[in-house]
Amino acid sequence: DNLQRLGRIISALDVTNATDVEVIPLRHQLAPDIAPVVQRLLDSSTAGAVAPGQGQADTSFRTTIVAESRSNTLLIRAANPARLSLVRSIVAKLDQPGSDSATGNIYVVYLENADATKLAVTLRAALSANTAGTGGSGISASPGVAGASPSSTPIAASAQPSTGGQIQADPSTNSLIITAAEPQYRQIRAVIERLDARRAQVFVESLIAEVNADKAAEFGIQWQNVFGTANSSKIGVIGTNFTVGGANILSLQQGTAAPSSGINLGVLRNVNGTYVLATLARFLQTNGDGNILSTPTLLTLDNEEAKIVIGQNVPFVTGQYTNSNGGTNGSVNPFQTIERKDVGLTLRVKPQISENGTVKMQIFQEVSSVQASSINSATGLITNKRSIESNVLVDDGAIVVLGGLLSDEFSDNQEKVPVLGDVPLFGNLFRSETRSRKKTNLMVFLRPVVVRDSAQSDALSLDRYDLMRTLTEGQGQPAPSITGVNGAATLPAITPVVRQPGTVPAPLGR
Repeated sequence: DNLQRLGRIISALDVTNATDVEVIPLRHQLAPDIAPVVQRLLDSSTAGAVAPGQGQADTSFRTTIVAESRSNTLLIRAANPARLSLVRSIVAKLDQPGSDSATGNIYVVYLENADATKLAVTLRAALSANTAGTGGSGISASPGVAGASPSSTPIAASAQPSTGGQIQADPSTNSLIITAAEPQYRQIRAVIERLDARRAQVFVESLIAEVNADKAAEFGIQWQNVFGTANSSKIGVIGTNFTVGGANILSLQQGTAAPSSGINLGVLRNVNGTYVLATLARFLQTNGDGNILSTPTLLTLDNEEAKIVIGQNVPFVTGQYTNSNGGTNGSVNPFQTIERKDVGLTLRVKPQISENGTVKMQIFQEVSSVQASSINSATGLITNKRSIESNVLVDDGAIVVLGGLLSDEFSDNQEKVPVLGDVPLFGNLFRSETRSRKKTNLMVFLRPVVVRDSAQSDALSLDRYDLMRTLTEGQGQPAPSITGVNGAATLPAITPVVRQPGTVPAPLGR
């Protein structure tokens, strides 16, 4: 008995050194599922009745099984060739296709954030590129499904062949219908979990500051003198006639024009019983200051374009035609062609959030207005336009200046009588002068804020809501009126909602 016991001990110790690792690829099942099953079978074998040469009774000679998910393989380190052969036999029996592998399993995956149609196209493209040149059957898209490619798109894992299937999108429920074997489905599902993550948003604040200062001064003297006898058929006329700054003296005395703005001092003279305007002096100074501050804001998804337009849709006459039908009644049929354009403020932005938190933005911003002096013009309306189109890179929450304009314009218009108008002091009687100076300071600033979760979005929305509520309350209620229409609308207060994990907000109206 002692000799037999010693023989078994020697046999257990006299084994090859298990330093080599055996790799067993799987074709149908997943390595993380097979590895624990085989390990439990080997560990539960009878320790007291181990055949000589297997060495499993000693814990120092255990068979180690490790699952490698990426390549779907098992890494085996056995104590001896017999144990390795046993592991191979067990794995071969377990690595069998399921009973429904010929037709494939059907799975429905409901998406939370991504668009089903777009994601289906992305998955087919990625899987098609992964299986290029591998051959075998694959996953194909149905032509009748929205977003599906008419042609078949093969897909297969690099370490295991595919058993066939399809990926279809259902836009009405925003879900994916996947027909594939379970190993393939798990690989596809892992990719879906990564792509169906909550997308960050970008809140863009834009500030347009414009300061205008206009100054103008006008001074001019015009005079006319008529001389001759009362009974003479010939009379003489001498004087000045300037049009700078407004109506001239001749049009005023004929009554064909109204006096210009400012102070107009005139002297009348009786000539043969008729009063005529002999002298006209005009003085005018204008000051115009403006301060325009616009703050358009936008909230949009990462890598999605957003646009806001605040203004009016103004008609512009592009052509006109008058047709007379030539009848006895002499009726005329006027005809005009009109094109409508948006005039006001336009902001268009497309942000892209990088991995380090910076925001790349494609920006187009335009501020336009109709020039007041051209409203009644026969030649049409004149619009003032200031636009910026640029690509910028900004840190989260930082302020960047997109561009600006600093202009200082000076003009001096003068009409005078040669030589006489250049005489100091006395020359003011023979000239008319208008001077103007216009300053424009325009700057456009931008500030993007990355919103990554619902808490940030709620805080931002409540902040803007409280701002508008404060502005409406600051206006106060109007005084009572006999019209019976009293009381201005005010925004109600909102209590912030504390959301628990996993809860869904109730619909409005409940």
